[in-house]
Amino acid sequence: MKHIYSFLFFSLFYSSLFAQVKVSGKIVDNSKVPVAFAVVNLQQQNSEQTRVVQTDSVGLFSFTDVDKGTYHLTITFTGYQKTILKLNLQQDTSVSITLPDNTTQLNEVTVTAGKTSVENKGDKLIYNVSTSATSAGADALTVIGRVPGIKVGDNDLSIVGKGSVKVMVNERLVQLAGTDLLRYLRSLSASQVGSIDVIKNPGAAYDAEGNAGLINITLKHSKKHGYAGSVQINDKQWLHGPASVYGTSNYWWLNAGGDINYNSAKLSAYASVNVDHDHELEGFETDIYYLKQTWLQTDTGNYRYHNLNVIAGADYRFSPRVTIGVNYQGGKNTYDGSDHVNNPIINNTTGAIDSTLRTYATYHPVAISNAGNLHSTISLDTSGAKLVLNADYFNYYRTDRSDFASNTYLNDGSLNAAGRNRYHDTNKQDINIFTFKADALLPTKYARFAFGGKLSFINNYSNAFYYKKTVNDSLRYDDNLSNEFTYTENTQSVYGSINREDGKWKYQAGLRAERTETKGYSHTLNQTTINNYTRLFPSATVSYQAAVNHSLSLNFGRRVNRPTFWNLNPFKSLFTAYSYGEGNPYLQPEYNTNFELSHTYKNRLTSAIFLNVTNNGFNNVTIARADTNLVYTTPLNFIKTYRAGISENYSMQLLSWLDNNNQFTFYHTDAKSALAAVKGISGFGAYIATNNNIYFNADKSFSGAINFWYQFPEIDHIGRSDAYYKLDLGIKASAFKKKIAISLVMNDVFRSSASAVTTIVNGVRQKYTNFQINRYALVGISYRFGNSQAKAEKQDTGNQDEKGRIH
Repeated sequence: MKHIYSFLFFSLFYSSLFAQVKVSGKIVDNSKVPVAFAVVNLQQQNSEQTRVVQTDSVGLFSFTDVDKGTYHLTITFTGYQKTILKLNLQQDTSVSITLPDNTTQLNEVTVTAGKTSVENKGDKLIYNVSTSATSAGADALTVIGRVPGIKVGDNDLSIVGKGSVKVMVNERLVQLAGTDLLRYLRSLSASQVGSIDVIKNPGAAYDAEGNAGLINITLKHSKKHGYAGSVQINDKQWLHGPASVYGTSNYWWLNAGGDINYNSAKLSAYASVNVDHDHELEGFETDIYYLKQTWLQTDTGNYRYHNLNVIAGADYRFSPRVTIGVNYQGGKNTYDGSDHVNNPIINNTTGAIDSTLRTYATYHPVAISNAGNLHSTISLDTSGAKLVLNADYFNYYRTDRSDFASNTYLNDGSLNAAGRNRYHDTNKQDINIFTFKADALLPTKYARFAFGGKLSFINNYSNAFYYKKTVNDSLRYDDNLSNEFTYTENTQSVYGSINREDGKWKYQAGLRAERTETKGYSHTLNQTTINNYTRLFPSATVSYQAAVNHSLSLNFGRRVNRPTFWNLNPFKSLFTAYSYGEGNPYLQPEYNTNFELSHTYKNRLTSAIFLNVTNNGFNNVTIARADTNLVYTTPLNFIKTYRAGISENYSMQLLSWLDNNNQFTFYHTDAKSALAAVKGISGFGAYIATNNNIYFNADKSFSGAINFWYQFPEIDHIGRSDAYYKLDLGIKASAFKKKIAISLVMNDVFRSSASAVTTIVNGVRQKYTNFQINRYALVGISYRFGNSQAKAEKQDTGNQDEKGRIH
């Protein structure tokens, strides 16, 4: 391994020794008069890298240190026709160019060009955030929920009908899961996001994590020379009923942020900061229907959220062949508040309340994250061969403290002193992740080859210390509930892929191999759990261009979904005196195999049939015991799922003032259970969505948006969900050459986007309802300064996989 890295780093220095050439020239008009300040763009063939200069006062221009190869030289200037030359540069080259006059006389021309809100590229779906009025002032999590076909659940993100996905930011997987992931995505402002890509069948170069694929959030980064930036402030007011809860009706959210970019010929630097403060409600209800009693447990959280998020980085071009950069993302999140749990126990025979459990708990979780990346891109020759090196470090440190009091009240409302329980607990999670990654791209006349490898080292320490409160409020350590846990995971992976075009056919095939070694140790239980395994993850795509407007594609891929670190920790977390959650150190990864056959017409209509098979699937199981009334939740491997369906995605491009995208998915799910306590379940599901941007004027400075989706009842793991839906409305107006923008958004107009899932375990029916408050009104204002033509740029970094599993 040392020899491999020596070769990679020596390549960095030797690559700068390759010969380069100079390109110069003079531009004149039809009268042989020099054209001053014309824009000259030099772009290498099959590359996105461009260099731009302007002619001087006598029409001269020049480019130095140009790699040998084939280039397109483009000259543009107002009043003249655009001219494009193809140059094969093998030595210093000088050209003389006559720029033809634009003889067409026009009284007034207004040209407005821009991306549609949704682009379907076959292998991925691209959601351009800035094009939608409903995205103004939102956070990244809210915007993801507006991407057609993406569902935001209580603790995960998923593709409709296909399963869970992992999240990347600038090609780097976010190492968080569950509520921590959702809170992290809330810390990113939509104004920082350029686009959101839904990658349906990631190739071998991507980490194998994510059952149904990956979501990549590309942050904005201006590539224009000079500086550019923006500032924004947004105010949100939650609208729910009743207006007053726990004596408070002021549930609000305030956000402010800004970003700045600077670019020169050698240096590219960027930074952004985002601050959030809010007061909000969240909660859920769990109903358990025993034979003799019904338990109706509601849990309502009253929280104040404080967030600071910082992104900064720089890339320096040492030569036309070598670029080195650094990137930092970090922040502090505080989620301070309390949970109110009310659990009336109803007698099924009389309909009267036998007793009531009430629990009040305070929480003070504080999470600090720091992520650093060092990367380098090395061009090996003029054919496009390159080497990309990445070294990443990620630390996630979270502490929490809680006071817990549970009381039992008799049917006459009097307190049952024997049913009183009070606890104080503290817990901590400290995760350190190191990853090293190398990727090589080698284009040839036959095909484009790629190969690489990755090393990942994870160390996770967590604890939960419980103290029982006595009558005089002294604390007594509870060794039955407390736990201290250390988890290490080392993964080595290698991959290779080939991409070839042959006439109307395109072929892509790849294979990724991952060796994972894990060790979990419970200090409290003196229990060690070791799990070592090697898995192969093949992927393949075959495409055929049947005609100009028709193309066919067949995709295949195998992926993995690993448990979160927290799910592997065998600690207990109290919900009430009779309910708790518990981790499972023996939990195994689940594996997903995906097939899809699709047809695309004019890049407007994409039709597909798909099949997904999940093996060794895991899910949280809530087990209710009628003999003791004890309820506990733990994750288990017990599901095998078959899901088959069809999907349609159609973008209407008939009206210049309407940007429209529609999606329909219909599928059948068959979930088979390996647990005697849980029966298998099957059934149909369907989903429809429409995203609409409406432009009220020619330059699109005044626009509106109407987004709607409806999820019909479906099979959710081992349960069946009710129908739920969401309508969002937005208006956005820009002025002063679109430098100032004001937006108004109504999110979840009918407060109808919360799901409810019914399951049966041990013959006991239970229903989980999420009544998260999603309805709000938002007013936002933003100001852009400097160069306003910003373009999103991706940072290729290396620890994509591991950060998706912190909880």
